Amino acid sequence: MSQQRSLAKYQESQILTASREHLLLLTYDGLLRFLSRAARGIEDHNYEEKHIGLSRAQALVIELYRTLDHGAAPVIGANLARIYTYLVEEMAQADAHDDAARVHAVIAIVADLRNTWAEAAQHAAGQASAR
Repeated sequence: MSQQRSLAKYQESQILTASREHLLLLTYDGLLRFLSRAARGIEDHNYEEKHIGLSRAQALVIELYRTLDHGAAPVIGANLARIYTYLVEEMAQADAHDDAARVHAVIAIVADLRNTWAEAAQHAAGQASAR
């Protein structure tokens, strides 16, 4: 088995066995990677990289939006839905106008969301282990 296939199998296993919180953090991490790729593409005038980065980032945000659980926390779900909608709109504008500053603003928002979820997951894990 090639090293690349072994790595792919390992990554697949990691995803299939991950908790919901860990999957969310992995999604945010991927989103940040694709946004960074898009920003670099715009800054370097590499429009293929910009397109790949933005299209994959938009797909991840749409998936985050699609999997929101509005029943668990309706207010939080509604606020996240608005944020995700805003992010997709900003990425579309960044794409249309080759605006790296917009992509960097989206990166800042996503980084804040990711860090908030990481803290919440860590807090929940601490509470669970205290029981």
